[in-house]
Parts: sequence; structure tokens; C-alpha cells
Amino acid sequence: MMRMLLLFWLLVSVPLIAQQAPPTGRGAAPAPAYKNLKLLSPKSDIPFIMQFFNEALGVQCAYCHVEGDFAAEGHPKKDMARRMIGMVRIIDTSFPSGNGVFPDGYHEVDCLTCHRGRVKPETVAPSKYYNRANSLGDGPFPERPGVSLKVLPPDTPVHGADSVMGEFRDALNVDCAYCHGGDRPQENDVNPRKDLARKMILLVRQINANFPGTGVFPQGQQVVTCYTCHRGNPHPESLSNRRYELRRN
Repeated sequence: MMRMLLLFWLLVSVPLIAQQAPPTGRGAAPAPAYKNLKLLSPKSDIPFIMQFFNEALGVQCAYCHVEGDFAAEGHPKKDMARRMIGMVRIIDTSFPSGNGVFPDGYHEVDCLTCHRGRVKPETVAPSKYYNRANSLGDGPFPERPGVSLKVLPPDTPVHGADSVMGEFRDALNVDCAYCHGGDRPQENDVNPRKDLARKMILLVRQINANFPGTGVFPQGQQVVTCYTCHRGNPHPESLSNRRYELRRN
């Protein structure tokens, strides 16, 4: 009798267990099949990436997608978003610390870096940077001809609060010695950050070349400037280094 009951239990319970087992293991449902992923990998966490785009620009999904059919083509901002993804990937090649193909991996620059929750990135710092000497009455200094301007036009105003160097100070919230020679003449190329600054000037020009009507940085109209990315911080913010707080129930 006990053997018959045990056999009956096995015959009934095994099919039930098989029906209740998750199809893909670990309790996860099969991943949805996303369409028209021209730049994004099907293996990427698409909902997470799209939520990040929403956060970076301060918009909802319908800003770039057709309402009710996110896979549909024809929305001009969807094509623009793809162009921006391609541009971020090109920018990423300027930073050896980048890891992975954007938006996967770690990146020094991404959508959040420039947009900061706004559709149109900001280009001008809201306030001027003054060091301690300035606060004690030092300056303003007379304009002098620039020396060793390897990537700037020879007539570029480089001294004074309204000069291009003043804009760099405002953008990064640093003093001149951050990129220049410190106790040596500032025209000397002894600080490695000076070469990095030159590379960033060229990078800003490369970015602005994607937008018609822009001048050659720092001259003319600009869509992106140093302030766009830095916002008063020598190390720009991105999703990879942004600090978040845990949600509280």
C-alpha cells in the first residue's frame, strides 16, 4: 500500500513541478525581442538605457519615439538620438579610461555629462571664478599678447576675466596654475594639464562640427563649450561616476 501511494505521488508531483519551473532559470521571464536596434546591442538592458536617456534630457519616451509604437521609425528626434550615440562613442575614444561600447560599460562622457536634465545643453557658466588674490583686490590685469598658442588663433584674448582663459577658469572652477607652470612663467609647457587642455579644445571643435552654423571654438557660436561638460568641476559628471542615494520606502 505504501509503495502504491509513493508511486502515485511521484506521478502527480513531477508534472506539476515541471509546469511550475521557470522557462529560463533563476525565475526570469524570457527577454522581450526589441526591434530596430540599429546601434544598441540586443543583449543590452534596453529599459535601463532608455530610462537613463530620459533622466539625462529630462524627457519622457515620446520625446524621441512614436507614442504607442516605440519601434516605429520616422520620428526625427529618434534619428538625432542615434547620431548622438555615435558621437558619444567617438568622444569616448579620447579617454583611455573608457571601457565598453556606449551605452554599456564605463565612460567619462555620456548624455548626462552635457545635458544634465535639459534638452539643450548649457554653454556659459552662471558666475565668474575668482581666486583669493582676486578677492583681495588683485587685478584685473592688462591684456598681453599670447605666447605658445598652439591651437588658438594668435589674436585670441587670453588674459583677463572676459578672456578665453577666464572662461576656462569659470568652466572648471580652477585657477591658472591648474594648467600652467605655477612658479614658472605661465607660457612654459611644463604642466601636463596644458597639453590635456589643448586636446580638449580640439575635442570641443570636433563635437561642434556636428552642428551647422557653429564657429571654430572658442570663436563664434558654440553648441558645446568647456562649461557644457565640466559645470565647475575638473572631472565631468557622467552616469558612471554620478552619486545616487538609495530609495527609502
